[in-house]
Amino acid sequence: MKTHIEYIVSVLVSLVMLVSCDLKEHPTSFVNSETFYENETQCRTSLQGCYLPAAIIYCADFMLVTEACSDIWYSNSSTKDAVLEVTPAKPQFGATLWRQGYLGVMRCNEAVECISKATFKESSRMALQAEARVLRAFYYYLLTNMFDGVPYYTESVATDDDLMRIRNLDRTPANDIRRLLYDDLKTNAIPYFTEENGLKKRPSEIKGNTAGYAMGLMLMAKFAMWYEDWEAALEPLKLLEELYGEFNEANYPLEQIQWRYKNVPESIFEIQHEWSLTGVRYNSNVSSLMTPTATTDENGVLVFDGIYMPELSQEMTTWSSLVANNHLGMFRPTQGTAKGETEVSAQSLLAPLPLTWSDEWYEAEGRWYTRLDLDAIAAGEIRGQKIDRRTVYTLGLGNLKTGDTFNYARNWGVGWAGPKFWCPGQILSYDSNNYKVFRYADAILMMAECYCKSSNPDNCMKYLNMTRARAGIDPITNDLGDEAFMLAIRDERARELAGEFTRKFDLTRWGVWYEQTMLHNNRLSKVAAVKPCHQYYPIPETQCSLSNGHLTNDAYYNSGL
Repeated sequence: MKTHIEYIVSVLVSLVMLVSCDLKEHPTSFVNSETFYENETQCRTSLQGCYLPAAIIYCADFMLVTEACSDIWYSNSSTKDAVLEVTPAKPQFGATLWRQGYLGVMRCNEAVECISKATFKESSRMALQAEARVLRAFYYYLLTNMFDGVPYYTESVATDDDLMRIRNLDRTPANDIRRLLYDDLKTNAIPYFTEENGLKKRPSEIKGNTAGYAMGLMLMAKFAMWYEDWEAALEPLKLLEELYGEFNEANYPLEQIQWRYKNVPESIFEIQHEWSLTGVRYNSNVSSLMTPTATTDENGVLVFDGIYMPELSQEMTTWSSLVANNHLGMFRPTQGTAKGETEVSAQSLLAPLPLTWSDEWYEAEGRWYTRLDLDAIAAGEIRGQKIDRRTVYTLGLGNLKTGDTFNYARNWGVGWAGPKFWCPGQILSYDSNNYKVFRYADAILMMAECYCKSSNPDNCMKYLNMTRARAGIDPITNDLGDEAFMLAIRDERARELAGEFTRKFDLTRWGVWYEQTMLHNNRLSKVAAVKPCHQYYPIPETQCSLSNGHLTNDAYYNSGL
């Protein structure tokens, strides 16, 4: 029978084989650490293995968890995560994130410990262990956002005794973990990314686009905002501002928020993907979930919700795509002969949509068709209102070259997930886009929130208006008061970061996930099984059993789950 350590090693090797044809590029063992970490090349190789669990986590199912179960998107997917059919006994994607999150923690712990003890040049050695610390903090960021309190440990797992002790750890409160990691990054990681070693740069300027200085600062700020220490959050955010400079269209073109543009200057961290027919590297499948549903017409041509899209591949596979909730973007004409928007449409976050009324009467429903207005998109306004430039990237309304409207938008005035997420040239479900996990716009809006919470309305408006200016919409010019400013920030984060694996985490941090999701989600609001405890996923029951009773899911048990 295999020991647990031998089993873990076999899993690691299997994962490496899944994502690369060249085992020399990745560590083949985490057991013989005393001889493996002998030189810089070996240490760099170990770090490559630390990235793999993140690439596995960021997939279509994680998009369902973080975005479809929120106030701005929904999905008709039959996947259990799409309707939060989640319990401790059936943790769904929670089991994957737990397994891969702690696999990442384990790898990073060993990398930190062993690289720190290596004997090559100290400046290079300490920079590599700092990178491992940033990645470790990232895995705990995901684990705490997903499960709330989790077991916390930072030492290497070298023996079965170590493993047994870790199994019996209790949940550490999430904010305690965040405080510990904030201090660890500040003291033991950030100082080792220097101008001298060329690592105090944006990831787009570093070979390999690795996690480092910028991502460490971003995680520090994220952690501090969870435990509401606004000054502590502003400290790393100001350093990010020094690094990235002025946020505007000239420095950071809005077009580059599309995931097809890889490792752009605005990026703070991206999941790196590559796909080719002749040599598979690593790819994922999110685009299949974020592209309008495709069918084959009578000529054998793949059409996307009723229209031909030359930019999309004839060889791709699509699933039940995400659809915008009415809260995010909807254009619904009033019923009957009147041509006018409903009140809900006018209040959607991306209103006004660049859709207008057709002269074609839809007899079956007693209403008008809608159509895409390319002239309005070019002019930047429709019906006397400015169009948010993010709309045509975030929402899939139709063909932006011909003006053909997707059936969903034509009949109901609602958009699919848009070009921001589509993958031109996609083969089957193999999405070769990079996924933008953190980018500078997120940091800018975090600064707006910190200044709001610090009762500094001038700076709150300053940073809130930066993303609005790039999007081409009017600035906020009056002191709204703290409560109204927070609502404006919540809405602006929805517009700017829609579909970027963060919405549910934001709503949970603000304490409004259940209320806002039940109010706005077109599907979950009709699912009786969804409960407040679903703001966090349960720790898988199998893990609770292995912990000898140290890990429990009290919120789920108290809800009858």
